[in-house]
Amino acid sequence: MGRRSGFAWAILLVAGIVLLAGGAAAIAVGILNPGLISAQLPPDAEVDAPAVGGAAVALGVATAAVGLMHLAIGVALRAGMAVAATGAVVLASTMAVLALGFAVAALVSIASNSAPAVYMLPAAIGLAVGLIGYVVVVARVIGSRGAPI
Repeated sequence: MGRRSGFAWAILLVAGIVLLAGGAAAIAVGILNPGLISAQLPPDAEVDAPAVGGAAVALGVATAAVGLMHLAIGVALRAGMAVAATGAVVLASTMAVLALGFAVAALVSIASNSAPAVYMLPAAIGLAVGLIGYVVVVARVIGSRGAPI
């Protein structure tokens, strides 16, 4: 791999740190204050706080695991491991599609008045920034290859 993928590993590193922090926050809220999340549910939702807390912990663990994948692939890219290019392209492509889908869903929620714009607009902007970052990773990694993948 050439030098052009150097920026790609940095993007994966930052994304991994953000995902790890988000996962840790979800785990902490799920364990320490599940009522904070269950208070946001509609009154007719009959889900108790411990169940909501358990779901937050599970989501946090999954998010942290994805963050660890980002870090591992970023480190492997930096080390020049050949298999890292494939992992980076697959991970970044998948995350780009997810970011695009969630950004569109946030904008649709605003347009349909099903969620407050004060929550959904920053989410859509953050997801759009993530989408751009993942596209850059894919372009840099594929562009750094001397031969077709």
